[in-house]
Amino acid sequence: MSQPFQADWAPIAIFAYNRRHHLQRLIESLKRCEGFEQSSIIIFVDGAKRDSDRAAVAEVRTYVQSLRFPNLRTIVAERNMGLRNSISSGVSQVISEHGRIIVLEDDLVLSPIALSYFNAALSRYADDPRIWSVSGYVSDVPKLRDFPRALVLPYAHSWGWATWARAWQHFELDARPREENFNAVSFRHAIDMDGFYPFRDMLGHSMAGRVNSWYAHWLYTIFKHGGRSIFPPRRVLDNYGISAGTHGGALNPHERLVKRPPLLESVPAFEDAEEIDYFAVDLLKRCWEARVQRGVAFAGGMKRRLLRSR
Repeated sequence: MSQPFQADWAPIAIFAYNRRHHLQRLIESLKRCEGFEQSSIIIFVDGAKRDSDRAAVAEVRTYVQSLRFPNLRTIVAERNMGLRNSISSGVSQVISEHGRIIVLEDDLVLSPIALSYFNAALSRYADDPRIWSVSGYVSDVPKLRDFPRALVLPYAHSWGWATWARAWQHFELDARPREENFNAVSFRHAIDMDGFYPFRDMLGHSMAGRVNSWYAHWLYTIFKHGGRSIFPPRRVLDNYGISAGTHGGALNPHERLVKRPPLLESVPAFEDAEEIDYFAVDLLKRCWEARVQRGVAFAGGMKRRLLRSR
């Protein structure tokens, strides 16, 4: 496969904690990607949060130390930072060194064309201020699976993404709207994309300290500036940690209810980002996966409200 662009490969930041099996599966898929050997890889391993995690964290560290890639660098935290702070500081560090980044968490599995996709998009939109991020994951819409070009959508996704220094420089870990705007019905409709996903509630939970989220504030930052993101018509990676991890749970029904589509096998075309693909927003909003995710988010919100009332 020929390279779809002429540029250096972007650095890859991987964030890991206590799941060796997941991390190993990610690394194996990454090794199959075109561009793996040309990419700088930085693995951030967080410190143990509690005594019960120490053995699993140590196992992850041992595994990472066993890797012998010449393009690999490992950064191990001596104390627990949590995903929120790990992502914020780690992305900032890599961005300051390289000016762009591909961000992966340890529960992802990549298509062989994933790095080609990310790098092609990073190159194509490097100087386009309308584009703030590149996503590797998109909810499954059968009508979009074979769409020939990438999509321009008015939000961002946290399951495998990329960005540039010009966008990340605006990120604040506690970015939030004014209270009167946050409480406005119009704000909810706008940031939720007319019911696509309860992003406003997610931001509210983070603002209130009920969840430790970096993503809610990155999403709001993009929203506040009227930014857009590039999405594939079909995902170039998948998440296998939804039922486990910091924000997952054994009772999460996503993996039982949502059938995984085959990963994208060729890099889509990248066209001018002048228009948002609102037709795709409509399709995404109505798709089965989005309905399941809204249900999971609603149940999670109810659980947090019940715990807060005790």
